[in-house]
Amino acid sequence: MHDSTMRVEVSGKLFVFPRQCACCGRFPGSRLTISGTERNRNSQTRGWVWDVPYCRDCVAHVRLTDRILIVGISIASVFGFCSFLITALGVEWSLSVATFLASSVGAGALVWFAISRVKRRAHYGCCTVFRAVTYLGSAGATHAFNFRSKPYFRVFVRSNRLKLVNASAIVSQIVQNSSVSEIQVARRLTKRLR
Repeated sequence: MHDSTMRVEVSGKLFVFPRQCACCGRFPGSRLTISGTERNRNSQTRGWVWDVPYCRDCVAHVRLTDRILIVGISIASVFGFCSFLITALGVEWSLSVATFLASSVGAGALVWFAISRVKRRAHYGCCTVFRAVTYLGSAGATHAFNFRSKPYFRVFVRSNRLKLVNASAIVSQIVQNSSVSEIQVARRLTKRLR
């Protein structure tokens, strides 16, 4: 497993997320939703949602990792609030700082231990135990995504080559080395009226 990320910016709202697991590349039996918001110049907020294909095993380890992170943040928050209460009750501030630091280190160690166990149980082909595709946000019609899987990143870039914006040298190289017929874009199936 590696934790490097590759960023790509694409224009529009409809993108092709290739039909393979974004983490390990196997057949996707499920999907995870990524979302984000943008504020336009009229101070209105818009939300964007995309479904990214994952296999069932990768969905399981991503959800488990998400829960571990939420529990770790919750533990650190509770102890942080308790240290604030200790200070508010008039106890010496150094005790509250020590309580907060000890709880933060303890929560961090617990999260690290739990995530390392998830990494050991993950499938061999998984690129990470976290989400393999994350949405970074948008500027107007340009949306930015981070990818942790290099093979999925390449297929995404090839599938959406006509919508690329601010292409880096790596993205440009991927596009130049792809043939036109390599990827098929899904078409909408319409029902014929009689």
